[in-house]
Amino acid sequence: MMPEERPILEGTRFPYLKLAVVVLGLYAILAVVLPPNPYRSAVAIAAFFAMGYSTLALVAGEKLRLSAAEVLGFTVGLTILITSLSALAVSIIGIPITEFAVIIIGLPIGVVASLQRRQRGRPWAAVTDFVRRLFDFSDYSTAEKGIAAVLLAGIMGSLVFLLSLSGVMYPDQLSPVITITGVDGTPDSLPSSFLVGQAQNITITVLAGSNAASYVVQIRLIPRNATGNESFHPASQISPLRLDPFAEYREPITLGPGTNWTKPFMIIIDAPGNFNLRFDLLDASLTVLTSSKLPIVGT
Repeated sequence: MMPEERPILEGTRFPYLKLAVVVLGLYAILAVVLPPNPYRSAVAIAAFFAMGYSTLALVAGEKLRLSAAEVLGFTVGLTILITSLSALAVSIIGIPITEFAVIIIGLPIGVVASLQRRQRGRPWAAVTDFVRRLFDFSDYSTAEKGIAAVLLAGIMGSLVFLLSLSGVMYPDQLSPVITITGVDGTPDSLPSSFLVGQAQNITITVLAGSNAASYVVQIRLIPRNATGNESFHPASQISPLRLDPFAEYREPITLGPGTNWTKPFMIIIDAPGNFNLRFDLLDASLTVLTSSKLPIVGT
């Protein structure tokens, strides 16, 4: 008696390989010719999943029989895995980790998979068959159906979240900033103590925002035990700048978009004690936009 031969299972068909290659190619073009925008981000997310789908077709297409839900699950997993590995690979060879990793790695994978697994048939019939098989769990046990339902819900939630990121608009308006540095041009050399009557060098740099505007640079010497209700008086001397408790100095400046202003100050403290040397950037209405604070001790 001849032993009964097991039927040979046909591998999973991947009817969307050509579409995946088209998406990867379209993204390669858009990444070069268009600046970042929500439309390009949407195509980028589609290209990530096209790379995962192509990788699954290349690795498992001829060997495994996968359900539609399994194809979707493995596609999402391989999308995350291959995107991370491709970004790491291009960074190792000296290319910065950018969105072009999916083009450098994903497009060749898609082309090779498409050449190896040429599919014929009507695209609409393939879509209908995929949707029908996606929710077909007839060969699953009760426990397996529960696990599949949880995994499918997680996958769909992840897809919705990733797609929603393409609509997030990031602020492109620069805000003005004020910084202080010491004698060597870095914050590390800022003085923490002042000898009374001896000048110390502090350089103030203001970085403008996206729009041209007028500002006021304000320098104040505030005792650390101040209550906040005290009034300030003008500094007694400007060059070098002499400050006693609650003295202030203001200097108006005007900056164009994206420009900067830098000026060194020789500052003398006229009283011993614990102080905060405060550097404020004010707008035209004298509202504080940003500040830098230097705790110091006068001895």
